[in-house]
Amino acid sequence: MGIHVVDVKNIRPLRNLVLRPNLPIETTFYDLDFHKETIHLGFIKNNQIVSIGTFYPQNDIELKSKNGFRLRGMATHPDFRRNSYASKLMLESFRLLQNKKCDIIWCNARLIAIDFYRLLGFTTIGNEFNIKDIGPHYKMFKKFN
Repeated sequence: MGIHVVDVKNIRPLRNLVLRPNLPIETTFYDLDFHKETIHLGFIKNNQIVSIGTFYPQNDIELKSKNGFRLRGMATHPDFRRNSYASKLMLESFRLLQNKKCDIIWCNARLIAIDFYRLLGFTTIGNEFNIKDIGPHYKMFKKFN
């Protein structure tokens, strides 16, 4: 049990179930999934990945990041929500990213996830926007000192 770096192929089913329901598995492939600096984290309980997040290097011009990382594919299996697995995974990602000298982590957050990210120290920036086939989002970020 705990948080581990995992292979992207092992997290795609959970990405599909939670983030792209009723869409083809191909919609769960991200451009930087295989970048050498990309980190795929999974919270594993009883040999099952129950919460996931992917972190890859990507600066954001609006945030003026120099060594920014983007969070994508954050998801927790519906049967395992409200157990702090995602929060623990995010806290571990902060530790790993700070070791990489990351200055900002950012994401496009679904409306349902805004409070979760705020509790972790993220701030919204800009206006609400819509991602086709997925829904409304806000850009959110957290700076590291």
